[in-house]
Amino acid sequence: MTRRQRRGRDRVAELDQLYAELPAIECRGLCHESCNAIAMTPLERQRIRERGFDISPLDLPCPALTQLRRCSVRDVRPMVCRLYGLVEQMACPFGCRPEGGFLDDATARRLLARAEAIGGRP
Repeated sequence: MTRRQRRGRDRVAELDQLYAELPAIECRGLCHESCNAIAMTPLERQRIRERGFDISPLDLPCPALTQLRRCSVRDVRPMVCRLYGLVEQMACPFGCRPEGGFLDDATARRLLARAEAIGGRP
């Protein structure tokens, strides 16, 4: 394994560790209309491409949605998708709520900045 491959694997592990810090939320799968063009880091985009999807800024709805309107890349979805429903400003209109309450906007911005520091600038 090359040094670059090791560094890439380390970045993926670091990103997954950051994602693991987020509060849990039970998704009812009703918010698919919110799944559209989003910003993501190059590393997040690469992980999704490895699953066979190339999500462009113009995609409406997200091409990674299944026929049942569920996220087919949920385990590698970008930070902004993970924050949906966790932050009061992005509260789920269908009543899904995070364990322990909403994250505040400042925390959401810090999480996005950390994801960007790990995964590169979008």
